[in-house]
Amino acid sequence: MNRYFGNRLAVFVFAFPALLLFTAFVIYPLFPEMMISLQNHDGFKSEGFVGLANYMDVLNSQTFWQANKNTLLVVALSIFVGLPISLMLALLMDAQTPSIRRFFKAAAVFPAVLSVTVVAQMWIAFYEPTWGLFNEILRTVGLGHLAKQWLTDKDTALISVAVALFWQYIGLNALLFYTGIKSIPKTYYEAALIDGAGYVKASIKITIPLLQDVVKYVLIISTLGSMALYAHVRIMTMGGPGDASRTIVYQMYYTAFERSEFGKGTATAMLFIIECLIISFLINRFVAREKIEI
Repeated sequence: MNRYFGNRLAVFVFAFPALLLFTAFVIYPLFPEMMISLQNHDGFKSEGFVGLANYMDVLNSQTFWQANKNTLLVVALSIFVGLPISLMLALLMDAQTPSIRRFFKAAAVFPAVLSVTVVAQMWIAFYEPTWGLFNEILRTVGLGHLAKQWLTDKDTALISVAVALFWQYIGLNALLFYTGIKSIPKTYYEAALIDGAGYVKASIKITIPLLQDVVKYVLIISTLGSMALYAHVRIMTMGGPGDASRTIVYQMYYTAFERSEFGKGTATAMLFIIECLIISFLINRFVAREKIEI
């Protein structure tokens, strides 16, 4: 009994500083924001308590639901396109010689350490309709009719911003997958080799199943990172054309700072937090539920 309570006390002692900081800097600031979301607030002073009226106005706004739709589309692309590419890059990196792997590691982390402003401006240049890289390539290969105004066409604006986001962080996700791959014991691969399995079959039967914890982690940070897409949108499209590339975080910023409706902007933020919590719960509930011992 003493050993049981001693272990619990040790866990509490070591966890308490982190819990204290989390409460002070994450949980506590939510309460003033919740109060603002219940008021008619302009960012400087409250003009009265309005209860849930801000939430009702936000939920009844077509722009809010369009922003949600756009955000979820980016999340879906991140999960079903970005993560598989990251995993394939990690597997490719693992199959190379040490010198080539070092190059891949440096190249993979480089975009992630760049400023979002630098990345966004670079991709704006790529998408430029007249002399941009993509349209020039299309014209060079005889596909000039496919050239577009990528960032001002409502059909391509959101996808174009998403591509810039994925390019910046896809290498970092690949490094996380690669780290997980290197933690798998080599004896598994040696046994598979004796049984006649090639690299592809070993990757499918051994590597990917044993990466489930890493997959869950990368899935969570990629999903929440895509949910929080703002800076790329702000710099590249300003949410346009119309609401075609408007995301939920950009809508929150626009409502609070452009329209000075801090009550509605904060209500949007509270709803966004709820969405993130629900998505995180679903990922933890349904992804990698059974622990595979290595």
